Amino acid sequence: MHHYFILALLFSLPLVFSSVLDSFRANGIEFEVYGEGRLIPEKQYCTPYTLDLNEFINSFNTNNMNDYSRGLLQNRIFTSFDSICRSFHIKTDSETMLHYNLTEDRSQMRYLDYFDYNWNSLRFERDLKSLFLENKINNPFLDSVKEETIIRAGASDVLDFSQKTTVFPKMCNVKKMTIDMNICFNISDIPQSGTIYALAHGGEFLHNEEVYAYYDIPQFVLITQQAIIPIELEKCKVLFGTYIYCFEELATQCDVRTLSDCPIYAYKTGDEFIFSRNFGIATIYATTESDVDLYKNGTKSTVPHRIFVLRTVFGVPTTTLGLPVMQPEMTPHQEPEKSQFAELLPESMTVLSSSLDKPTRLYTTQRRGVNMLSHKHYDQGAWDAVRDFFGF
Repeated sequence: MHHYFILALLFSLPLVFSSVLDSFRANGIEFEVYGEGRLIPEKQYCTPYTLDLNEFINSFNTNNMNDYSRGLLQNRIFTSFDSICRSFHIKTDSETMLHYNLTEDRSQMRYLDYFDYNWNSLRFERDLKSLFLENKINNPFLDSVKEETIIRAGASDVLDFSQKTTVFPKMCNVKKMTIDMNICFNISDIPQSGTIYALAHGGEFLHNEEVYAYYDIPQFVLITQQAIIPIELEKCKVLFGTYIYCFEELATQCDVRTLSDCPIYAYKTGDEFIFSRNFGIATIYATTESDVDLYKNGTKSTVPHRIFVLRTVFGVPTTTLGLPVMQPEMTPHQEPEKSQFAELLPESMTVLSSSLDKPTRLYTTQRRGVNMLSHKHYDQGAWDAVRDFFGF
């Protein structure tokens, strides 16, 4: 019986994803796979933790180093801590990067001073990078983990704790030599896992192509067997370069399955209208031009459709500098057979802007029982609805 259940589950997964992707196509949504991901309920599975590096640093053998070498080592540790945190895109407690004078005056350093200075510096840098790369508290940092944290993880000892937990650094306090992080427990057991997709609504040209409108939908969603979960990718973390962990859903009322409650934005078009939006590694274009300078390098390409998707393929290096050649792959956007937008009210046409940084928000309202698009957010009462219906 269990075998039948597992087989049914395996066969149902492609069907679930296929149904979702079909609804995207039907609603004019362009999409591409961005990676495998998991949603972690942070309050349930994670706890804030501050990792103190001072105990680790104090374990360095500096007894045989002179004062000059110890001072130089201290400066390098501070500088390396700040630099490595920034290289991993972890916030630091200082706005500007630390700059200590690390010039080595070998005349003030004996051979053993120089050896210990380099050994301790490289050890600190190696272990800190390992912490950030592996997202694990391993040796030599395990000695600083408190007993209550080990118990919270359901671990029997520090080694078991290291296996059962994953850490996500949030802030490097360089002056205090501490790292603020979240420790998450047994995240591989969390069921909300699936595929992350990048999305963009293709939009339509309306009103004799005088208007371009589109639905503003979440840029990324996690599709699991149970749900479509909008996520904010900037608040997610990538582990081992392959798996994306997200800690909260994106706050939105927009339903990407039906486009209900998704904001509508519009532009007034013209002879030189070119509008683009990125999604994933692709870009969706809407234009009234027949040729577009896709890479802003003076070279124009003939577009296949007024709305199309651009993906760039890097070919064999043929330039004099040995750089790969960017080759555009343009795919026409498949517009739905029936328009997804109601007719635009005449008075709303006059307020539309052609400036690409000033889209106009449109709302669905009713006039005489017919859905219309307006730049005003109507909240009609019963009498207004009756009056509009009868036209007085």
